Amino acid sequence: MKRELLFFLIVCCLAQFVNGQSDFSKDYRNFPLIITLQFHSFSMPFKNMKSNFSNIGIGIGTEVSHNGNHNWVQQFNLVWYRNKNVGNGLFLYSQAVWRPTITNNFYTELKLGAGYMLTSRPTQSFKQENDTWVPVGKKGKALFAIPVGVSIGHNNYSEKTYVSPFASYQFIVLKGYNKSIPIVPETLLQVGSRVHFNN
Repeated sequence: MKRELLFFLIVCCLAQFVNGQSDFSKDYRNFPLIITLQFHSFSMPFKNMKSNFSNIGIGIGTEVSHNGNHNWVQQFNLVWYRNKNVGNGLFLYSQAVWRPTITNNFYTELKLGAGYMLTSRPTQSFKQENDTWVPVGKKGKALFAIPVGVSIGHNNYSEKTYVSPFASYQFIVLKGYNKSIPIVPETLLQVGSRVHFNN
């Protein structure tokens, strides 16, 4: 736990001390293809990390710059994950992303956004009607979500199509899970790439 917290604090400190003048005035291209591999966990941040790797998913997205450069963008993502313990999910969200350069085209990211998580139940569920339990199936519900994330990555610039690999850790707060637990935490460990196509 202490090691993960230290890593998080180092990333945040690096983001505070980078030189804003090096924030990518190079040939930024809107609407790259963002492809991610997801590892989902129903847990607090940096808790039960091993469980993430048994719950895999995929994601697709894109982004648009707020200022014409890489350092301030809005991302849009659609993620599907499989989790046999708490149910599968489909997550549609958008995040504002601050992406300062660390050195030699390596960068870090701080992300904050909102979206909706469509969750399913892992097994058949029941509800009580007139003293009788009636099946309601595996159908889940749509929950309002707030994802907060940190990332590290590398921009491999080229005049032609180029790929920018990254790794992200997202903490997600879900609202409206059920009456007894209205707010629940989830995490996503993500690895992927942005593909910036030749204009």
